[in-house]
Amino acid sequence: SNFTRRGLGGSDRPNLEINLATDDADTVAELLDWFNRLWSDERLTEDVKRRVLDALERIGGDYAPEAVYYKTLYQLFHKDIEARLAGDAAAVATGFTETRIWNALYEFQKDGAKSVLAKLREHDGCILADSVGLGKTYTALAVIKHFELHNQNVLVLCPRKLFENWSLYPAIYGQRQNPFLEDRFGYSLLAHTDLSRDSGSSGGINLANFNWGAYGLVVIDESHNFRNDGGQRYRRLLDEVIKQGAKTKVLMLSATPVNTSLIDLRNQIYLMTEGRESAFRESLGVGSVRTLMAAAQRVFKQWETEQTRRGRRDKAQLLEGLGADFLRLLSGVSISRSRRQIERFYAAEMERVGQFPKHEKPENHYPQTDLRGELSYQDLADRIGRFKLSVYQPSEYVSDPARLQELAETRQRQNFNQQDSERFLVGMMRTNFLKRLESSAHSLTLTLERTIGKIDDLLGKIDEYESGRLSNGTLADVDVLPDADDDDEEFVVGGRRQPYRLRELDLPRWRADLQHDRDTLDAVRQQVVAVTPERDGKLREIKAAIRSKSANPTVDRDGNPNRKLLVFTTFKDTANYLYDNLTGLAGELGLNVAMVSGDETCATAGANNFNAILTNFAPTARNRAATVAPTTTESTVAQTFLSAPPLATDADIDLLIATDCISEGQNLQDCDTVLNYDIHWNPVRLIQRF
Repeated sequence: SNFTRRGLGGSDRPNLEINLATDDADTVAELLDWFNRLWSDERLTEDVKRRVLDALERIGGDYAPEAVYYKTLYQLFHKDIEARLAGDAAAVATGFTETRIWNALYEFQKDGAKSVLAKLREHDGCILADSVGLGKTYTALAVIKHFELHNQNVLVLCPRKLFENWSLYPAIYGQRQNPFLEDRFGYSLLAHTDLSRDSGSSGGINLANFNWGAYGLVVIDESHNFRNDGGQRYRRLLDEVIKQGAKTKVLMLSATPVNTSLIDLRNQIYLMTEGRESAFRESLGVGSVRTLMAAAQRVFKQWETEQTRRGRRDKAQLLEGLGADFLRLLSGVSISRSRRQIERFYAAEMERVGQFPKHEKPENHYPQTDLRGELSYQDLADRIGRFKLSVYQPSEYVSDPARLQELAETRQRQNFNQQDSERFLVGMMRTNFLKRLESSAHSLTLTLERTIGKIDDLLGKIDEYESGRLSNGTLADVDVLPDADDDDEEFVVGGRRQPYRLRELDLPRWRADLQHDRDTLDAVRQQVVAVTPERDGKLREIKAAIRSKSANPTVDRDGNPNRKLLVFTTFKDTANYLYDNLTGLAGELGLNVAMVSGDETCATAGANNFNAILTNFAPTARNRAATVAPTTTESTVAQTFLSAPPLATDADIDLLIATDCISEGQNLQDCDTVLNYDIHWNPVRLIQRF
């Protein structure tokens, strides 16, 4: 009946079935005889009439609604229940329930850890997407210890700025403030950026000889940074860490796994399936992850468009449209709980946890950019929108026939070429100019000056080439690409595939456009640079907010006044500007102020380094009381992380100015007030700030 071993009769128990259509009398008689012989053979048949009747009676019987409800719950969750029961037995056998980390968890964190372990056993991966402030790190540490007790190697990958947070716990670093010294964590720790390196050292690990494929569990903190499956780090993570070597399970931590679309979530799920589309066909009934997520994205976009038009949000309609398969996949591979859910379902635990802080309704302020009213934001926005920015568009000036043909063939083959890429880049740069104008006139001024400087350098290079003083007229990336932004890894511009040579371009036309751009940008710069701190309406507004916070501080649960204020800005230029112009006011009010960005820090009190500043800003949340200097007998690795002197208790930072380099993964809960000096272009970053 089918082309299997049993179907072809090659087994001890061949299939008792046949598919044949015939009206030949002899064949029909032969088949009937074959059937009757099988029907009467008691070795092959069984009278199940009574069992069928009993089953029909059970199905058609009357059942209480409560019984139907519990039966439904069991059918939905029996695999999870059985997996957790099996995990409980293993936990007792290995001593897991006796560890310090396990007994430090709240009940909701313990339940979260059990669920993570069950999903790791069933699906080889899990995304822990609990809301900010629910202790995902501690939950992950419990999972790590469970794997270590089963003699599994564990690798933790975290953003570089969170490296010291995770380095607190492994025994090799010897940190005395480690609350889990007795557990002797042994996981390896590397940064996301180390996936881009093949040499050097990171946290005492020699990357040149590092075996990426030796781990049974990989924990990825802030996993939304791996939402692009085309990135170099993503490919190496998938190919060398997860696919190679030992079978690897993947635990991802992120309060915001979806940034722009459900494709972000799909790409993180691929990390646990090793890129296989049908990995959940048997376990979750999902034949293709890609197909399901693409359909869900279409449903979401359609719903979003319709809800925007109607002016209301009907979540029930969205859930119905997404369908059971999508929700089953989501439930199978992720855990996402909000503070409200914890308060509702763990009410008895809340006395131990303490009440979560209540978010006040945000206040929006709209200060003038220029107190004199001479600088019009709308006028500047219109002028910025007309910037040609020819310095970033050399493809527009290609005159060489071979290169023109190459551009045309690439567009025909890929529907996109270098010229299109440059046009998108110019659009991004115009947006960046507008965002910097929104941030501060100072930030826009510096960007305009950098762009003008780049144009001047390029014009000088063209002059040298035309005068014969420059024999190699090849354009480097530094000539025609904007500088990288250390505080915004998402605003990254990749290099071009094929650099141009000046002889391939229409230099007179490009020179004329470059000069026109320079004149236009310089005219705008002269207008913006006139907005000094004395004329800056936003600066005046933030000074008023600081005075108000200092004079009328909030009160914490213990009745102590809290004058701490955290100021976020997207750009390091604005952060430096604020630090320079707020330090004097802070001194008058008796406040200590600090600034942190991706590669620079400043502080008026305490040690001037990234982690010391954060600890002095949030001494309770970051356990400053336990921070001590290393002894001379401690290991070299330990001294790497404990080289700073003991943090003085009189070095409290009251006002912290920061870029989004600290918007994720940092515990700064000593502070209860956040001021956004500008709005990041990615709304998820704004969520992370809170």
